[in-house]
Amino acid sequence: MNFAKKLALTSIALAISTPALAVPVVYNLSLNNISTFDNTITGTGSTVSLAPVVAGQSVYNYIDINSNPATVTITRPDGSAISPSGGYTSNGVSLSGAVWDIGPAASGSDPIPGFNSGLKFTFSSPVNAFGFEIGDWATCCTTGTRPLAIQSTYGVPATGSGLWIAFDGGAATLPANALSSSDNPGVPAQNSFTNFIGAIDSSGFFSSITFFGDGFGEFLVAGGTLRFASVPQGSVGGVPEPASLALMGLGLAGLVAARRRKAA
Repeated sequence: MNFAKKLALTSIALAISTPALAVPVVYNLSLNNISTFDNTITGTGSTVSLAPVVAGQSVYNYIDINSNPATVTITRPDGSAISPSGGYTSNGVSLSGAVWDIGPAASGSDPIPGFNSGLKFTFSSPVNAFGFEIGDWATCCTTGTRPLAIQSTYGVPATGSGLWIAFDGGAATLPANALSSSDNPGVPAQNSFTNFIGAIDSSGFFSSITFFGDGFGEFLVAGGTLRFASVPQGSVGGVPEPASLALMGLGLAGLVAARRRKAA
């Protein structure tokens, strides 16, 4: 067997043997559509665990993938303490528990404007599905301009009121960006500035999530009821790694080239 054909077959074998990895799937839903997130989890055969947020409490219990008791601790992203209080209601629609104040504010150590005014959820045992409720997003402040360095570094739009998320201290992404109030899913669904943010990463598990907003001037809150789950790996949003796809393409190209030489 010539070298090109060996390379092609080896490349295809490696690509096929490489497990398909999933990218985090982020849900931005109205409160009356939280079942979309829950149904995705139960559809994999997993169970959604609930923990209503209680005023003054920043540590919550859940059951991990091995059926062992575990806890999640909520702090500011810089590690400082923060406690939930009160609640939030918009046009008769209320979040289901107490809330943390995450109104965007600037600090000298923010890697992204608003970062340290958000929340960090730290899990004692990793999970791969988690969600919570949001209040007062996109009520205003959708025309603010992000610094050019943030736009280029993170590939985000120049303007908008954003909700950012990061997994395990990795690079933050912007899964939700409001250019008007109607971009909050709660507004068209229930005429309410309430929504739900959830994330599922079935490529593995995460031990922390950082979440924050950058709509400066908004009174932004998060809390309600925390949702936890551990779904089977590859069960939600599974896609092959780009490297595997490229390797497979190289292998197929090699096979085509080998066949053409043989035909000639």
